[in-house]
Amino acid sequence: MTGEHGAARVWRVRWWVRLLTVLLPLALAPFLLVPSLMPNPDWQQHGMPAEEWVWVGVFYLLLGLAAWSAFRARLELADGRVRVVNPWGTREFAVAEVAEVREGSRGVEFVLTSGQVVAAFAVQCTAVHRGPEPRWVEVARAVSP
Repeated sequence: MTGEHGAARVWRVRWWVRLLTVLLPLALAPFLLVPSLMPNPDWQQHGMPAEEWVWVGVFYLLLGLAAWSAFRARLELADGRVRVVNPWGTREFAVAEVAEVREGSRGVEFVLTSGQVVAAFAVQCTAVHRGPEPRWVEVARAVSP
């Protein structure tokens, strides 16, 4: 998928969100690996009980899923086509099929001429944004003719 001069426009999850999804598990690791840092005094002396390690494993699995989602999600625009890559799947459609671009609860939403709505997780619609306008407005401009 290439656009003008062989390059596609790509929007990804913000860099600082991706960084947090990596740093959080790393920052919590010392509390698990060094017993003296554990919050429970009994665990500091005897270690964490086996049944608690199951919950730690589930928690780290969820953190890994969040990191995978943050690095996978993207929105690509090239060759008159929009490609939305979300953690739950990928959709591709022509720019000509886009009837409206709006902010949504799961990210920027593309309303297609068929009435179907495609949400792009990579471009979140937050109340607070840097710059004069939200990111989704930039996407809307890029998709509009």
